[in-house]
Amino acid sequence: MTKVFRLLVVGLMFAVAGVLGSATASAASVTPVFISGNPSCDGGIKIDPVVSGTYGPVRIVVSGSSFSFYTVGDAVVSDVIVKGGPNANWYHYDPPVTSDTGLTAPLNPNSGKPYGLSHLCISVDDKKFPDPK
Repeated sequence: MTKVFRLLVVGLMFAVAGVLGSATASAASVTPVFISGNPSCDGGIKIDPVVSGTYGPVRIVVSGSSFSFYTVGDAVVSDVIVKGGPNANWYHYDPPVTSDTGLTAPLNPNSGKPYGLSHLCISVDDKKFPDPK
């Protein structure tokens, strides 16, 4: 019975580790804050036009009207502004992250789908841009 109990405990530990590992991997996603107008990109990396590629310490992968980012080396991202249509979405990460997926511009009220990606502004490491609110 002791051997069976140990196997159950070890199995449970692996199951919990798997759940926590996937929760940590997806914890980088945050709900964006809607920003009216065109916020400043002072101090950030501006990507215009928005195409897949490596921009300094950040790699982006565009897929339709959304994109993912991954940092290169030890870089971390604290903020991403996604401009599309007349407004923007602000993704704020506290603590900073090394990746995220599914970032979009605000929704177009006429179609219910995100606007196309106009440009991005990404704050890397200790470089901060002004609060876009």
